[in-house]
Amino acid sequence: MDFVTSMEGFVVEHFLDSEVFEFLAEGMSLYRPWAGSPYWSERDMLQLLEEFVREFEIAGKS
Repeated sequence: MDFVTSMEGFVVEHFLDSEVFEFLAEGMSLYRPWAGSPYWSERDMLQLLEEFVREFEIAGKS
């Protein structure tokens, strides 16, 4: 939880008006690993981060 909170702060501070923010915002705001549906679990967050790496790794190579 602390990691996602710090990640959210970094993204808001440095990428607020960007595609990075749009990509991560929903998942970060819904991450509550103990709360159940509709909130996101650790597995959901891991999937989001894997998709983020794939998406922006490819974009960075262009």
